[in-house]
Amino acid sequence: MEINKKNFICWFLVFFVYLSLSGIVYAQESTAQFCEGVYSKTNECPQTVCRLECVGGLSLDDCEKVCYPKECAEIDAENCPLDSCQILKGCSGEDVCYHKLINEPFGCGNISYAGQKVECCYGLVKRCGERFIDGTCDMIGAHTLYSVPICIPCGNGICNQFEDSCNCPEDCS
Repeated sequence: MEINKKNFICWFLVFFVYLSLSGIVYAQESTAQFCEGVYSKTNECPQTVCRLECVGGLSLDDCEKVCYPKECAEIDAENCPLDSCQILKGCSGEDVCYHKLINEPFGCGNISYAGQKVECCYGLVKRCGERFIDGTCDMIGAHTLYSVPICIPCGNGICNQFEDSCNCPEDCS
């Protein structure tokens, strides 16, 4: 069978479109699908964005294992999966991976707003820091939900919810 130039071009275009669409589907794959897919094919759970867990909370030695996405705050910024997370400036001044906010505020950030698309509402300020039970402070909150500044009413003379002696010593001494 002789392949003429017209047939070759048609097959080439079909193949090119197929590859292009395959790339789009892969690019739209969720982090959960990625973790499950890699684990089912290789029996390895990619540690950059996923973690191996047991179904039913049993020990890892004796259970059915599942590869789940890590919490956004546990993932390094350079590996941050933007389908379910976002990159924000952390309390350290560096980029951090953080969960996406479901409803971004329109005008300003209210109490405990951790996003960075709008400024805090009037009377609120962005602060970092978390106080532990033993009284020590973690001002960076690396790889935790406390890794980005939040809006709090610090400076009003009342130690409000989300304030403590670390992130608002002027109200909570």
